[in-house]
Amino acid sequence: MIMRQIAKLIWVALLPTVLISLCTGCNEITAEAPEQTLSPREANVLEETYKNTRATILNDTLGFEDTREFWFSIDTLKKYIAYVEQEGAKMNKTGLGLRVYFGAYPQDGNYPNPGFSTVFFVPTAKATNTTAVKGFAPMQSNDENLDGLQALNYGSGGIPPNDYEGEE
Repeated sequence: MIMRQIAKLIWVALLPTVLISLCTGCNEITAEAPEQTLSPREANVLEETYKNTRATILNDTLGFEDTREFWFSIDTLKKYIAYVEQEGAKMNKTGLGLRVYFGAYPQDGNYPNPGFSTVFFVPTAKATNTTAVKGFAPMQSNDENLDGLQALNYGSGGIPPNDYEGEE
């Protein structure tokens, strides 16, 4: 009788440990890369093409080497996406997304890098009243800016820019 009680006590004590250890992998999230991702080699080709066709013209015109790459932390982007999802839901918007705009900081004012380029994100949603576009031209986005929401800026830009040296 005592042996049964001891065995039962051991079993009751070990069961939660076993269950917890079995579930340690239960919370793992696996994510596949979206279809729009580029290989490192493709990304390098895009950057080199930009440098050869645009960066030189901009730098010569501006008289300095402008930044052409920008960094935002994953945490900041997740928080911003959560903000857009929350506010978009309040507005009953669907098809939420982000549009990236090029910008430049004015020389006057309290900006982090006056005169240098920047990018900023603007939340978008599926346009509510659109007409179908017919023809062979590339389809334009049917998204509209959510002008009432805040845009995201103030990542950090490479001054001087960091070259992307993607290799496979």
